[in-house]
Amino acid sequence: MQRTPLSLASTLALCCTLAAPAHAQSDVTLYGLIDAGVEHLNHTSAGGGITRMPSIAGSAASRWGLRGSEDLGGGLKTVFTLESGFAPDNGSLQQGGRAFGRQAFVGLSGGWGTVSLGRQYSMLLPGSANTDIFLAQIYGAGAFDTYLAGPRLDNSIAYLGKFSSVTLGALYSLGKDAQTCPGERGRGSECRAWSAVLKYDAPTWGVGTWIDEQRGLDGSRETPATADLSGKKDQRLALSGYTLLGQTKLTANYMQRKNDAALNAYRKSNLWSLGVAHPVTQAITLEAQYYHFDYKDSADGGKMLALRGTYAFSKRTTAYATVGALRNDGNARFSPSVGVSNTALAPVAGQNQTGLMVGLRHAF
Repeated sequence: MQRTPLSLASTLALCCTLAAPAHAQSDVTLYGLIDAGVEHLNHTSAGGGITRMPSIAGSAASRWGLRGSEDLGGGLKTVFTLESGFAPDNGSLQQGGRAFGRQAFVGLSGGWGTVSLGRQYSMLLPGSANTDIFLAQIYGAGAFDTYLAGPRLDNSIAYLGKFSSVTLGALYSLGKDAQTCPGERGRGSECRAWSAVLKYDAPTWGVGTWIDEQRGLDGSRETPATADLSGKKDQRLALSGYTLLGQTKLTANYMQRKNDAALNAYRKSNLWSLGVAHPVTQAITLEAQYYHFDYKDSADGGKMLALRGTYAFSKRTTAYATVGALRNDGNARFSPSVGVSNTALAPVAGQNQTGLMVGLRHAF
């Protein structure tokens, strides 16, 4: 009799079942998402416009991962997540080529919340999840602050709990980035980071606040002429809220940043936004968000309007068209496309830029 080969998901599940003790109830899920599209940017500093297939897609970052849990009894369970990001245009790994650059953590969870250890998201992500419609997408808050598009921290210990309508959490990192600022070298606050979130979600509205603070690298330990940034704070503090009017969602966000390591004119900045999402039909959704960014002591800044329309073929497959129109103030060179600001694809100082992207997303 011919045997049917096992799928990858079945093989993983079988391995985990065989490896688990007989008394334990364990579960492992293979999941992922791929989002690919074509983007056009005008007014690049290299001259003219460019049409490309970006590594960062329009509506969600491409990824695959494993998440699982084991019931330990008494309401306690072990949880873990291993999540890898990849570029759909060429198949390469994202997050600096890490195998599991998006998330890699293990923890214990119960009615009191979850404590976890590893590479994890800053608390700004759960703090902004319900209020910033375009947060980690190609045209969103990351146009003005790339950290907002992927706020992950290495070597971190985190707690997150939800009690009825209240969510609270905190994270502390012993070294925020193993590739550029590893810390863990026994030197005070070098490369340390922490964040916290507190929010309240009612059935039709919600409010919240989060804070994220990081310290820099003491480069003088290897190169004496290099600055010691271990005492410099880079702090972001935000307030946000949303309300539902029928099926229409209205959002508002405000973030203040103080970066001691930046030039004097750029040490303090403000970013606020207003957003709206409306389902026209079960399949069609329209979304818009306006961003305003400025430095406290500089004429440089920017304003951006992001628009998107999506069509859901099913629960897993969606097509979208999204536009980001950004106006630069002063000598700023922001681009609406995340990761492009101040590069050859960005506009020249003070020039405006518009991006358009059409793509397809499938979750599995």
